[in-house]
Amino acid sequence: MRVTNNQYYIQSLRNITRPAQDMLDIQNQLSSGKRINSYSDDPGGAAILEKYKSTRTETHQFVRNIEDGKIWMNQTESALARLEDNLIRAKSLTVQAANSSNSSAERTNIGNEINQILEDVLSVANTNFRGKYIFAGLYTNTRPYVETKNAEGKIESFGAANDSSGSISRAIDEGINVQINVPGQSVFNLTDGPLATLMTLRDSLYNNDVDGIQESLDSLDAALELSLTSRTELGSRMQRMETTQFFQESMEVNYTSLISEIEDADYAELSIRLATSEAGYRAAIATSARIVQTSLVDLLT
Repeated sequence: MRVTNNQYYIQSLRNITRPAQDMLDIQNQLSSGKRINSYSDDPGGAAILEKYKSTRTETHQFVRNIEDGKIWMNQTESALARLEDNLIRAKSLTVQAANSSNSSAERTNIGNEINQILEDVLSVANTNFRGKYIFAGLYTNTRPYVETKNAEGKIESFGAANDSSGSISRAIDEGINVQINVPGQSVFNLTDGPLATLMTLRDSLYNNDVDGIQESLDSLDAALELSLTSRTELGSRMQRMETTQFFQESMEVNYTSLISEIEDADYAELSIRLATSEAGYRAAIATSARIVQTSLVDLLT
């Protein structure tokens, strides 16, 4: 079969284009540092990469959720510790005031200190962190506990702005959520919680009511127990967050390594391939040039 000049030209063009395209692909990989820059580079590898990257993104979000939750929980733990310090101090003052040797004036002075403790406990109940009230249940944008004061500026009653019993959770793994808040209702019960107890104690001190002062001891113990229980439960959840964070961070590192193994370019291998393609490209050009010259000679003769 006779081979025409046109067929020579087409084949020569293919011989030049193939190594040229290889050189372009290799240069793209070298410049990006990635072996797979598009799905067509390696469909199977690209599919695996997509899955791994999706899982890594999800894992990273779990880590962020845990970190966010831990910050909230640490702030809550600090607030409960402050509440407990106040209640322990109030109990010490109550034991002192219950002593029959105290005068009415001395109990009034102790009542003034209890009033300061009451104010601070109210501040704890309305702790605001990053613009959110941590003991407000689900209504974190609203100050949960409101007070009314008498003409002397002393608190005489309390109210709740909303239901503070709601729980807030963070997703820390697939299908696993951990509660990060302590609902205010579980600690600051307005009926017999620390606020009501301290206000009753203060008024008993102002009225020199020894029986009322002694009765407040049990109420203080109960309020302290509520806080300690909530703090212990919070601590258990914080420990779970720590353990899960370590696991998720390890998973994120592992997936990053797997992605790197599939996606990253091998510079040594690419350099060799580039040199081979360049040699092929130069050889193809030289061969094509000879074919063209021969064809011209044939045409002229």
